[in-house]
Amino acid sequence: MRSSAYGSRELWFEIRGADASTVNERADPFVLPALLRAMDLGSDLSVVGAAVDARFLRNLAEFQRVWSAWFGFEIVAIEAETIESAPSSASGVVAFSGGVDSAFSAWWHTRGDARRERRIAAAMMVRGIDIPITDPAAFESAGARSRRMAESVGLEFLTVTTNAWVLPPAVRSFTGPGVISAMHLLAGQFGAGLVPSTATYRDLVLPLNSSPVSDPLLGSSGFEIVHDGAYYSRFDKLTFLVQWPEAMDSLRVCLVHPRHDRNCGVCDKCMLTLAELRVIGVEPACFDRSPTADELVAWARRLPRRGIFMSEAAVIVREAAARDVVEPWVRALARRIRTENLKQGVLAAWPALADTRARVARRFRES
Repeated sequence: MRSSAYGSRELWFEIRGADASTVNERADPFVLPALLRAMDLGSDLSVVGAAVDARFLRNLAEFQRVWSAWFGFEIVAIEAETIESAPSSASGVVAFSGGVDSAFSAWWHTRGDARRERRIAAAMMVRGIDIPITDPAAFESAGARSRRMAESVGLEFLTVTTNAWVLPPAVRSFTGPGVISAMHLLAGQFGAGLVPSTATYRDLVLPLNSSPVSDPLLGSSGFEIVHDGAYYSRFDKLTFLVQWPEAMDSLRVCLVHPRHDRNCGVCDKCMLTLAELRVIGVEPACFDRSPTADELVAWARRLPRRGIFMSEAAVIVREAAARDVVEPWVRALARRIRTENLKQGVLAAWPALADTRARVARRFRES
């Protein structure tokens, strides 16, 4: 990539576990990382040296409008030296981190009801997102866990390493498009890429860097992008995954463990997953430790109010009542939800109070 602001920089991808026929020979995988940087800089993008898919280019026009409205990026012109339309393959590949959402998509399309809707042949794990490219040992260990899960349901396991996340300038809201750009690299063999959902249709709060609104806009003539599994909550997904022994042994949900390949059992995401599994009635082997009753109560009282935590907490409380799970931490979680809902109701009723709160918080952070 060349720009007047940053000079010449090399963007690269490396695939393991696939032969040459798998690789997309067009420029499509490289266009997304370059486009988001161009939009961030307000510079037009010119693609030379390889063809770009015609449908992909058309979709990127609308994708830019979405990203501009949501995240404030500038809309720029894209010029491609060569444009072509690609043939499509019948099988698909799922983005696979080893977490709840990706494990559900893999299981649902190989052992669940969705196996009749679309044939998934492979799982792809990306090195360079949550596991740095400078830590190959951690990725090998985490990848071994993911491989066990993928291969146990008959999926080929592929890995892609890229510097797209560390190449300057740093790009905001890149995770979803970055994963999709890596999936486009596999369009030589596959006809669809599945991006596992995080938020459900019921709890969809935009903007999100991966959503059923924006993800399909990143497909091409021969490679459809599917935002997968958004009908199901995280709790719902776990009720399916407890039927999969390899998942209960190898799930990886933790983002703070220093080794990157284990679940600490104490961070918010680990605690959320363990609380959900406790209501379901399963004690998984994939965590370093299980929380005590007092630790669950303390976590419930300080539950983060952001994104997935509050919506999933409401599901936990509802499912606990339906399953007659009566424990102190469930009551603490219900109180935490009521308190937060009351706060949000007050702030919605008096917008000026919300503005004052934001100014105070900003001054506190700057002091």
